[in-house]
Amino acid sequence: SSVRILNENRGRGSLGKLLHLGRLVGALDAVLDSNARVAPFRILLQVPGSQVYSAIACGATAEEINQHWEWLEQNLLHTLSVFDNKEDIVSFVKGKVKVRKLSYFHPFFQEEDPEKFREALVKFESRFNFPEAEKLITYYSCCCWKGKVPRQGWLYLSINHLCFYSFFLGKELKLIIPWVEVQKLERTSNVFMTDTVRVTTPNKERDFSTFLNITEAFRIMEQLADVTLRRLLDNEIFELDPGLQDPTQITKRDLEARAQNEFFRAFFRLPRKEKLHEVVDCSLWTPFSRCHTAGRMYTSDSYICFASKENGCCNVIIPLREVISIEKMEDTSLLPNPIIVSIRSKTAFQFIELKDRDTLVENLLQRLKEVNSTWVVIGMLREAMNIALQNGLGWKGPLQVI
Repeated sequence: SSVRILNENRGRGSLGKLLHLGRLVGALDAVLDSNARVAPFRILLQVPGSQVYSAIACGATAEEINQHWEWLEQNLLHTLSVFDNKEDIVSFVKGKVKVRKLSYFHPFFQEEDPEKFREALVKFESRFNFPEAEKLITYYSCCCWKGKVPRQGWLYLSINHLCFYSFFLGKELKLIIPWVEVQKLERTSNVFMTDTVRVTTPNKERDFSTFLNITEAFRIMEQLADVTLRRLLDNEIFELDPGLQDPTQITKRDLEARAQNEFFRAFFRLPRKEKLHEVVDCSLWTPFSRCHTAGRMYTSDSYICFASKENGCCNVIIPLREVISIEKMEDTSLLPNPIIVSIRSKTAFQFIELKDRDTLVENLLQRLKEVNSTWVVIGMLREAMNIALQNGLGWKGPLQVI
């Protein structure tokens, strides 16, 4: 099995067999799906006793897949000997690889090449002839469907419009959809399209597919439609998003940060004013499973939160006002870059595998100090209010504490 290969056969011969198998799988996928974009090299993991293989890494070149294999050797092989059974080995490997894949292969948003963006901006301006104030946010290669026929082209997302341009076999297709006319945005699928963004306006439905990163494209579209709607209906939200008050100054990075903040607050059900500061891949010691659970730490103004990679497995919310100390522990091979967060109820949370641990701890300690200072002031106000009430003086202060 692949687990046995990782544990016992550490030579390049094992990798070679997996690489050839990856080529075969890629070739079959390409034959069966003409739109497939399959990496020709893969590293596979097989659960003992199962005929199912799971892809744990992929690469476009042998050099790239070798880098992933070297990462597995450096970060996994030397620790497998501490496990007593194969099930624990498989669980450990999957957890480590899941963190690696989500942070390396699938970042929340992809960075854009400045030179390519400038080229796209020139084409956008020449093809659609908008006023100079119409700012292009980002662009994507995709297909727009006309009935059962896909038209390959470019989707341009600007401050006020969703635009699409295609020129194929002498036929030009140009679409301009103002965000104010968008009634619904949704991801759908049918017989012809496996994953599609559907844009509904009062007059028509438009389907777009074959994005290289449909999740990112859909999130940016959601943000632009939402910002446009809120700009029309109310101004309350812009007190929390100063960068969105002036439409001409909105950037893709602003929308990314807004999307991340909204996801963070909604997922952990936090107050609307809570601002996300860091998102860090790590693992948390979970006593109920007697192991470290892979996930992500989210830090904000007043909270430290954790969500496991496996949905619903483990979610933690730690208010900073309950935290007594945040300490770095000794770095070891079994506990890399660990920190301990201790709270007033005599409970401690152990996080490991924290990238840039020193900076993270420094930022957390600074926020902890600010939160404690705020609660000291609140405590003094409460005490003054109680004294005033006991003496029958009444209280006219503005104190409101939840």
